Amino acid sequence: MKRKAILPIAGIALFLFTTTLCNAQSLLRGKVVDSVGHPLYGASVLLHRSKDSSLVKGSITTQNGTYVFDKIPAGHYFIASSYTGYKDSHSFVFQVDGVGVISITTLKILDKVILKDVTVTGKKPMFEQKIDRMVINVASSITNTGSSVLEVLMRSPGITVNQQNNTLSMNGKDGVMLMLNGKISRLPLNAIVQMLSGMSSSNIERIELITTPPADLDAEGNAGFINIVLKKNTQYGANGSFSATAGYGIDGGPVVSGSITLNQRQEKWNFYGDYSFARVTPGTLFGLNRTIINGGNTIKNIMSTKRNDFRRNHNARIGLDYELDRKTILGVLITGFSNMYGMAAVNNSNIFVNNSLDTTMFIDQFERHPLDNYGTNLNVLHRFQEEEQLSVNFDYIHYRDANNLTYLNKLYGGNGNFISDEQMKSKKETPINFWVASADYSKKLGKKVDMEAGVKATLSHFINDVRVEREAQTNWTIDKDFSSKHNLKESIFAAYTSFDVVLGAKTKAKIGLRYEYTNSNLGSEIKKNIVDRHYGNLFPSLFLSHSLTDKSSFNFSYSRRITRPTFNDMAPFVYFFDPNTFFSGNPALQPSFANAVKFDYLRNRFVFSLSYTHEKNTITNFAPVVDAATNKQTFAAANQKDKNIISLVFSLPFTINKWWTVQNNISGEWQQLNAFYKGTPLTISQPNFRVNSTQSILLPKNYSIEVNGNYQSAGFFGMFKMEPMLSLNFGLQKKLGPKYGTVLFNITDFSGPPHYKLIANAPEHNLVTDIDLRFVVTTFKLTYTINFGNNKVKENRRRTTGAEEERQRVQAN
Repeated sequence: MKRKAILPIAGIALFLFTTTLCNAQSLLRGKVVDSVGHPLYGASVLLHRSKDSSLVKGSITTQNGTYVFDKIPAGHYFIASSYTGYKDSHSFVFQVDGVGVISITTLKILDKVILKDVTVTGKKPMFEQKIDRMVINVASSITNTGSSVLEVLMRSPGITVNQQNNTLSMNGKDGVMLMLNGKISRLPLNAIVQMLSGMSSSNIERIELITTPPADLDAEGNAGFINIVLKKNTQYGANGSFSATAGYGIDGGPVVSGSITLNQRQEKWNFYGDYSFARVTPGTLFGLNRTIINGGNTIKNIMSTKRNDFRRNHNARIGLDYELDRKTILGVLITGFSNMYGMAAVNNSNIFVNNSLDTTMFIDQFERHPLDNYGTNLNVLHRFQEEEQLSVNFDYIHYRDANNLTYLNKLYGGNGNFISDEQMKSKKETPINFWVASADYSKKLGKKVDMEAGVKATLSHFINDVRVEREAQTNWTIDKDFSSKHNLKESIFAAYTSFDVVLGAKTKAKIGLRYEYTNSNLGSEIKKNIVDRHYGNLFPSLFLSHSLTDKSSFNFSYSRRITRPTFNDMAPFVYFFDPNTFFSGNPALQPSFANAVKFDYLRNRFVFSLSYTHEKNTITNFAPVVDAATNKQTFAAANQKDKNIISLVFSLPFTINKWWTVQNNISGEWQQLNAFYKGTPLTISQPNFRVNSTQSILLPKNYSIEVNGNYQSAGFFGMFKMEPMLSLNFGLQKKLGPKYGTVLFNITDFSGPPHYKLIANAPEHNLVTDIDLRFVVTTFKLTYTINFGNNKVKENRRRTTGAEEERQRVQAN
């Protein structure tokens, strides 16, 4: 790594450790136990002044029942402790008269409160708009139950999913990063879509759409982050949950899924794990029409196919946390999944010349696409004192992505006479490896300043081996135009620091700065150093929050982001729709940079947001290029000049009465893409809006219903314009009681499955293409869920891992 890259990182790292202050010299230490002397983990402990009972500090007991208060001035105090299901307890009055460590007599919570036939319930709204993110409470929605996570995202405000091109966009921006439990997942992009399509929503607590990420998150992605938060078990003892779904999709097929979570908590250790399975048969439709002019002739290509496809997914994780002492927790986490996509289809492709049928092609296509992953994480969390801690992670992640396709192409003349046939096959092997080390430090520097800082190193390596073969007289020959073996090595070194500052009684700020230095080298067996880049950049961020009244406030944010080319964008896997239409890659891709500002006004639960983003060197996926001379069309990622986006978001929740609530989310965008097509400037602009409304109604005898509607007007998708879409969903729920679980019935897309209709209409550039895609069908599903085991709620360990932080950019089709 070059010296200019080391200096900024070293400077921030030096700041990280030199700002670490000495531990406080005045400590109060004690323990809370039950009537038989067992330590109570997660008990609330409050330190009060004896003269007026005013609160000084609060804390939560550790797994061995201990608590600590630091920096306590001289005076007289007493301690109060409480725990769910027990009566409160108080200590004697004691005096602090100097510097030192004071041990308080152990508090005993003697009498257990007996609660009979008392049930406390609460339901979060399906959507919650917060300062920097939209929160989708998946577990609160009936219509989401039994669905895949991808289906939930498809119905979420501002999210656009294209499964054919394996892309996600948020508020009109394509650079979306996925997070699992608060940490970035660097799965291959197609694997993300594949995984989410098979991940049951029953295992998901909430989804967060983060549009203005802070400095502690990677600078990757111009759109922000989608954070998927898995359900966490915060109970003591042995417990868990189970969910099973069965259904059927019209014009699709059977749908089955299930999930189970298990948790075992003892005094110093916590063992946990979960597993989920899903198998769906969506029945995908695909159509493509394009027109070109060549030598005065009008050539029309019309292609359509129905895929008999299936997706099968296994996802699992298992972990162990151990409390070494009251300040240090060690953890290990092992994750893995095994995904399979299979498809058999017949593509029908007709070519018309001057409105007369010239040739017809039938393509028998078969695909098997397995994707396997395992990852390990070792982590340490050390608390120096109450508001100072260091978290360290070491990770290794491995993927094996393989894709095998066979094609039998049959060619007929316009009169229906057989002309020829050709058999092709393609094979891809892509092993991918990541090594990650990170450290994150946080400390309260004073009453009004909190500091965070961290460093991180990511090393990645993958080999993309693609082979396309054609059969000629019973012999297979390699097609060198589409076969290649690429080798990519990349390293990213980063450091950040941020400060939360209280500027006044009503004003807060968060100021952050992140530096990232990237080394990227791509080569093939034929040509070395196709890409050899070394670049470093600073990424500042600023957040301001001001309370106008107790019920209203406004926020302002600014951030700078980077979108790096995905691995597969540079080292492509060729996918053929027919002999004249295929995906490819672009080794010349450059990273893009975006600057975004955002303003929010919040009043009660109503939210108004306005944002503007300017992105240079925009990367557009699915960019079409037509060769009129050969009648071939290639889809690949490409850099464009720039892109401007203005977004408006309204969150309008209403409570009609105690049994009827409504959540409305309305967003509007104006986008302008300044692009290039074969070197010629091309400007595309398009306004659009989205409306999402959820009606929740409580009925007698523990029944409830929910109706959800989503409408998306015409909008952008890369260089295409996308036509409007509508989706309506219905759910009915019956609670059987705390010991017997819940039964849910829902219908997804009962208005008819939405189609993605994409149009590029620039005849002056010989670019006239429209695409019709359908990935979901109207589906009826029945789901049963139940919780089991101990129900004593305990504090859940707050920690993050680095193992899931390095996966997004490895797109592979």
